[in-house]
Amino acid sequence: MVSSFRKILCPVYFDETSPIALEYARHFAQKTGGAIQLLHVVPTDEVHLLRKVYHPEDGGGASIVWAEKVAQDMLTKLAEEHLSDTPHDILTRTSRDPATGILAAEKELGSDLVVMATHGRTGITHFILGSVAEKVVRESRTPVLTTRRPEKLGDAPPFQKILVPIDIAENSNVALICARQLAEQFQGTIYPLHIVPNDEAMLRLRDVYHAREGEHGANLVHAEKAARQRLDELAQEHLKGVRYETVLHVSGDPGKAIIETERDIGADLIVMATHGITGILHFLLRSLTEKMVREADCPVLSLHQQNIPGQVWGQSESSSRSV
Repeated sequence: MVSSFRKILCPVYFDETSPIALEYARHFAQKTGGAIQLLHVVPTDEVHLLRKVYHPEDGGGASIVWAEKVAQDMLTKLAEEHLSDTPHDILTRTSRDPATGILAAEKELGSDLVVMATHGRTGITHFILGSVAEKVVRESRTPVLTTRRPEKLGDAPPFQKILVPIDIAENSNVALICARQLAEQFQGTIYPLHIVPNDEAMLRLRDVYHAREGEHGANLVHAEKAARQRLDELAQEHLKGVRYETVLHVSGDPGKAIIETERDIGADLIVMATHGITGILHFLLRSLTEKMVREADCPVLSLHQQNIPGQVWGQSESSSRSV
């Protein structure tokens, strides 16, 4: 059996996004028997210490010690409201940069998964959480699930339609295997997606689209046929035992095509992997992942660890936790 995410780090910012991130973290913990590491990173600069959320008027102004105490109290309240049936730890850290604090905690705690909101609806929360989430996604070596959903989850299982954009010429098994495990856990359907470029120069650059031996040039019709065949082969190889529907599109803008597909099928999760891919393709896929984090309506699970099939999910055992 494939092991599961068991140490789930959930950084919160004490705004309307916090309960939504916690709901996703709770779903994972309850499915895997894991525990949630509920974290708030207290800023060390005066401007942020004077945020209303820390009640600086009651603590004598900008005080790290006071802000950390307030954060502990608010984390405890969040846990009582949302995690009463889920093992959890309450943690605070201090850092001038929230993303740096999250990444340091992830490494220190041996987290298997990070679950966080990307931003609030408006104003400074929108800006701060957006930039923090993108930095964590970019630099974390642990899978990161980000959500920009404005509303709470319903009673239905969360991941019923899982969209997996893949590059058929590269090592796409990590994203597909992780998606398969999620589909098994949540009884979902997987939609492996490949975008064939409509530019002849781009087709020529990729061996997977080249004409067969004895043919010349990069023909779009042939490229589509070759891509669909390879996409079907990958799905058959890695998605046995779960429902799936392959999706192929031709587009000069892969980011736009992924977003349109997400909305067309009503996806409730996008799984993307970039690690293990090198050169310009790595740069392009990383940029695509960050675009999805910013613009996708549904949560995005970004994978950065190159794992063998049985190790896509973290294998570390959780230590004792309070409930």
